[in-house]
Amino acid sequence: MAIRKRKKILRYTILSGCLVAVATSGVWFATYRHYNAKLIDERAVYEEQLNDKDEVLQRYMDQSQTAYVLISPKLAGEVITAEDVMEEKLPKFSSPDNLISESKAIVGKYLKIDALSGTAVTTEMVRDEARLEPSERKEETEYIKLPLRLTKKDVVDIRIVFPNGEDYIVVGKKTLKDVDLANQYTFFNDNEEEAQLLQAALVDAYINNAELYMKQYVEPELQPEPVVNYVPNLDVLGVIKDNPFIIDQAKWSLAANLRKELEKRLEVMEDEDRIRVGAQAPSGSGVIQRKAVQGAAAAEEAAKVDDSQSVNGVIDRTNQAPIDSSADQSSTGVTNKEAATDDSLLEGE
Repeated sequence: MAIRKRKKILRYTILSGCLVAVATSGVWFATYRHYNAKLIDERAVYEEQLNDKDEVLQRYMDQSQTAYVLISPKLAGEVITAEDVMEEKLPKFSSPDNLISESKAIVGKYLKIDALSGTAVTTEMVRDEARLEPSERKEETEYIKLPLRLTKKDVVDIRIVFPNGEDYIVVGKKTLKDVDLANQYTFFNDNEEEAQLLQAALVDAYINNAELYMKQYVEPELQPEPVVNYVPNLDVLGVIKDNPFIIDQAKWSLAANLRKELEKRLEVMEDEDRIRVGAQAPSGSGVIQRKAVQGAAAAEEAAKVDDSQSVNGVIDRTNQAPIDSSADQSSTGVTNKEAATDDSLLEGE
């Protein structure tokens, strides 16, 4: 009896142990499946994030641009040599647009500011000369006739032509900083001597019916700077000789005689022959007329008429006969006011 009882207890014990083992295994397996599923989901999310970042990174790397970075610190005014910079690829999204991408545009240039190592060099950080001239200033002009296709960064000469056809260079090889063709404005840097010559040329434009205009260079890198051969009036020559900012006085030693000879040639001209070779007088005519009809577009219309008396593509209408406004009114029904407007434009008013 006792043996049977012990067997029964043993059987229950074994059965209970098996049940506990099965239950424990089930709980463990369920827990494993739950955390494994969670781990798989997290891994999928992480891999998706990695793929997104790889795509973004690849997109930025594909849009990289060449830049030149300083290897060592440089001070303002120091020249940049080939050993001072190294070429690198920088992403466009985090780089300025005016990075220098060619070695010839940086080697041999001078820094405008102090720069640390690792600095990417931009066009605004360098210049051709080590130091600015003491008299260098920003110049703004609106009295110079501009080419119709003039653009910012063009390199130009500023010239003057007199009524007898003599043509001189006032300022040579200037890089324009900005251009406003509609209003006939140009902006560039000049020194004291060039500023004096420009003002003297403007006086000649008023007094002697001379015309100031610009001419663009074809290949400024290959074309040297010309010799300035314009001679200002005697009063301006006196100012130049006494100006401490103008160092090179030797070239002006014979200028007074050259100016006197020019004025003699202009004096022998008859008054009726003193016509402006280019457009009209600088006050209220050549430049102002082009402004009044939406800027330089007027010259494109002028190109459709006879340009036998033009300089640089601008028509001289000062000597053309005025339009008979009464005939126009009777034949086409144009009002007197409109005819008067056409008349005033032809006469340069």
